[in-house]
Amino acid sequence: MVLALLHMLSQEITQPDTPIPLRVQISGVMGSTSLACWIVLLMPQLIEQWRLKSADGIAIGFISIWFLGDVFNLIGAVWAGLLPEVIFLAVWFCIADFMMIASYFYYTYIYQKHHHKKQRRRTNSTEGEERPLLHRRRSSTLTDIALEPEYHSVFVRYVLPILFVLGCGIVGFYLGGSKANDDTPSEEPIAVGPQIMGYCSAVLYLGARIPQIIQNYRRKSVYGLSLLFFLFSVLGNLTYAGQILFYRSDSKYILLNLSWLLGSLGTIFEDSLIFLQFYIYRQNEPVVE
Repeated sequence: MVLALLHMLSQEITQPDTPIPLRVQISGVMGSTSLACWIVLLMPQLIEQWRLKSADGIAIGFISIWFLGDVFNLIGAVWAGLLPEVIFLAVWFCIADFMMIASYFYYTYIYQKHHHKKQRRRTNSTEGEERPLLHRRRSSTLTDIALEPEYHSVFVRYVLPILFVLGCGIVGFYLGGSKANDDTPSEEPIAVGPQIMGYCSAVLYLGARIPQIIQNYRRKSVYGLSLLFFLFSVLGNLTYAGQILFYRSDSKYILLNLSWLLGSLGTIFEDSLIFLQFYIYRQNEPVVE
């Protein structure tokens, strides 16, 4: 999915200067916005895990399959000989995935082990019962601050970051010196090998959310998941699909990109299920001690 988007953008960049039709401008802005979403996609979840000092909310199967999808995406980009900046973005996706996986293992194993040792030392201390009580109160207060209290407005927590990404996409498109394609752009297909890598990547992206949906259902909770993470995902997929549809709407072009469109729409459907879980399990967050 991302490989197809990057390939399309790389074609746009190499086109000569021509008047830019409105639909092509809209397509370019959507493509730029989609890339902006992918670049910052994992940041909200990483921040959430840092605040909670826990990665219990994220399913390891989710981020592992996602990582494999980005690896196939990188292989396909290198194999197809795409532009250096395209390959750089593919590398960035893998780095961000690695940061997510590293965060998961750190907070699940290393931090928890160290934290339990500190708790045992506090329990065995001879400083009386008042200090643990005071520490618990202070810890609770700091945790409440870190968990983004309910009085924080929806605008600040969700709308503002989304508007920022949209703005970056629009500004990035026009400042990037994008070139327009005419009505008969090059239809040279990606080689079979890179195309297979792209299809494998799309399938992995589509299947990655299944472990997360199952984990949420079993836990009856979405505690530890960042809603903004999934909002960025939906926005990225919507603008990605919009870029394809605005760029050209003839049946041949749609069929050429049908697998990517289906993968994108399928991912949006799965994210919609996770949004439903956010609503159903919104009262099921564990009590912070």
